[in-house]
Amino acid sequence: MAKKTLVQLVDDFTGDAIDDGAGRTVRFAFDGAEYEIDLNNAHIEEFENDLERYIRASRRVSGRRKTSNASPSRRGGSSETADIREWAESQGLKVATRGRIPADIVERYRNR
Repeated sequence: MAKKTLVQLVDDFTGDAIDDGAGRTVRFAFDGAEYEIDLNNAHIEEFENDLERYIRASRRVSGRRKTSNASPSRRGGSSETADIREWAESQGLKVATRGRIPADIVERYRNR
């Protein structure tokens, strides 16, 4: 006896079945987390329109984010950040007093 398995997409907002070609799974990422949602074509258009102004104002990054292989003790903390800023200043490198320290400076500090 043969078995047939059917996969039916269901719109995650309405719970309605999505006919073939009338929707799809949309993947997106935000704040380091990846998501996917099944939407009909109308909801896809709504989703794209909602994001459009943010996408226009943002910068696209290529590739995937690198995951850190550093042990938790090597990850930046407030004391390490202060040490990096002090070291960078002593090396004649320009670093803001607040905010993120450029990755190349952090790497140079850790590899000194």
